Amino acid sequence: MTPRVTVLMPVHNAADYVEAAIGSVLRQTYRDLELLVVDDGSTDRTEAVVASITDPRLRVLHRPRAGIVASLNAGLDEARGELLARMDADDVMGPERLARQVAYLDRNPEVVACGTDYELFGAMSGRVRMPRTPAACRARLLFGTCIAHSSAAIRLAALRSAGIRYRPEYGYAEDYRLFTELSQHGDLANLPYVGLRYRVADGQVSATRLAEQRATTLRIMRENLAGCGVSTVDDGTLARMIWLDGRGVGAAWTYLYREAPHLFGVAARAAGLHGARTAVRLIRERLNTALRPRRRTQPATQPVGVGNAR
Repeated sequence: MTPRVTVLMPVHNAADYVEAAIGSVLRQTYRDLELLVVDDGSTDRTEAVVASITDPRLRVLHRPRAGIVASLNAGLDEARGELLARMDADDVMGPERLARQVAYLDRNPEVVACGTDYELFGAMSGRVRMPRTPAACRARLLFGTCIAHSSAAIRLAALRSAGIRYRPEYGYAEDYRLFTELSQHGDLANLPYVGLRYRVADGQVSATRLAEQRATTLRIMRENLAGCGVSTVDDGTLARMIWLDGRGVGAAWTYLYREAPHLFGVAARAAGLHGARTAVRLIRERLNTALRPRRRTQPATQPVGVGNAR
């Protein structure tokens, strides 16, 4: 029988974590699923670890190393479910996540994708609250992805009918671009539930390719703001509004008085009341990041979104 949900998990050299990630998917309270693991040319023990798992719902696609975007698109082509749920190979899925997302999407046919809140573990800790409503998600898309990629459940028909795929020219922020395009074909939302434990580690894209990730993210932000009639913000100003790299009370106060008013003004011009509310939340997140004690060596940055951090 065709499964209702395809869980897509690209993996490259994640032997230390992939068994736990796969286990968290296969132990879901929602059972009508397949787990499609796309092995992107792993050279460690990943293949052996995955092969040791015998659940019939697990399907493995082996490919030569081509990168995350190629692996994701291969998964889109191979997925058999009605819904596509994303999962990364070093994260942990909450046990009721799929059940809650399927139920929500069944109740809300106008919603084409939904995510959840997530919990950080590893080099950082804490719960990240994502925007709830479609209006809040649209406003958040002006400044970053509104759904944590590894928490997403997406209607495959919406992607395929619109020809939406992960675009290599937006590499390192490909999820942000995908959700931007998808938002033109339906609503996006998030559930008030921690459906994902997100591992923070120094080897992630957000740590090793930070400059490239930020450049692509700024490009998408400029495009999204221009679509709302705001095209006068230069890259430097926009970057300072979105990323607070300094830590401590001094950095927090400087951001609050110099950059936060600019962010509030741009957001309100682009998206009205929802934009203003989004700006307040983003400002609070940046200040919390600046004041949060550092647990281990970690890039001094608060990523706009987490789905591209692999």
